[in-house]
Amino acid sequence: MPYVPPLIPDAVPVTTQEVIVFEPAPVPNTQLSQYSDPQLGWWGSWCRDRARNKLQRTLARIIQLSQDHEANGVKPGDRIYQHLYSKALALCHGYFDTWHLNRDHIEIEIPCMRQLRLAAYPEASTVTGSSRVFSGFLAVIVLPMVIGVWTGLFGIGQRWIMHLFGG
Repeated sequence: MPYVPPLIPDAVPVTTQEVIVFEPAPVPNTQLSQYSDPQLGWWGSWCRDRARNKLQRTLARIIQLSQDHEANGVKPGDRIYQHLYSKALALCHGYFDTWHLNRDHIEIEIPCMRQLRLAAYPEASTVTGSSRVFSGFLAVIVLPMVIGVWTGLFGIGQRWIMHLFGG
């Protein structure tokens, strides 16, 4: 019960306020499964667990195929990887739509999808040619200039110290 201060003897309250007390929701039974959803019930949770396991097995097989192609010398970006990625993405979208999950978090919840995406579309992760030119310019021209200025300033400072203190 909330604390209510005692009334002031001569004061008459103009309005009364009701105190709304919220009852905590009952804790769902967590002994069924770590992934059980109280909205689905035990049968729905069981079916979703079976569907998740099936999706994981299928994605593991697709990843294995991708690794086999990589071992045989297939370069990233080949149509084989693109086909495998689109197949895996279609499976994930089907699972996420069936169980009303957010499709935006596929790579967060299924880390192997990132590996497949990078194998299918490597240009998203590679360094562009213009950034290579810029870093080359920086390494060849600017860095020696900065070193030269630094050593020149050091030499000037040494001469001033010798001149001021009579060396």
